[in-house]
Amino acid sequence: MIRKLILTGIAFMSAVPAYSHNAPLTAGKDRPALHLMNDTEFATYLKRLDADVLRSQTQLKKMDVKSLSFGPQDSDQLERSYNRCLQTLDNAREEIQKLSQKQTLKLDLFLLIDLNELARNLDTLDQDLMTPAAAGGIGAQKSLGYARQVLGIDVALATDISTFQHHFLAFTGVIDATLNQVEEDPSQPQTDK
Repeated sequence: MIRKLILTGIAFMSAVPAYSHNAPLTAGKDRPALHLMNDTEFATYLKRLDADVLRSQTQLKKMDVKSLSFGPQDSDQLERSYNRCLQTLDNAREEIQKLSQKQTLKLDLFLLIDLNELARNLDTLDQDLMTPAAAGGIGAQKSLGYARQVLGIDVALATDISTFQHHFLAFTGVIDATLNQVEEDPSQPQTDK
């Protein structure tokens, strides 16, 4: 009973979009249905995801958000958003490294959580960079330039995140089907309740 509740919770968490540009989970001409990657595909995907996350991390680190002319409160919030993004990128890279060693449902879930959190944090950082307090002069242009870069990072990672969401849902489906087969196997002795 607890196992089914946990799997239901995991499936629900992964099905709820964390950001507005989440790709639909329906099959279409250019988007396949849920796809469980084989070991080779998954290893290739993780390498590409790690490279994309590293590239995003490098882009963010090049931004000098402290140089923007915001009010004290807005500056603090911007710096917190910026640091959360960097921390989430670090967390995602750590989970990718662990998954490249061994794939488990637990590690898949941790990476999915990190990727969804990254998408939310990038959205927040983008909003903070476009705050009205930055209006006027060169600071506004620099802030909008950074906002465009963050939006570009967000868009670039969106496909990777969507691919992983589809893989995760397919992976949980396979695990659930396997567990159901074990429960329904008549050769297994059943205990009285």
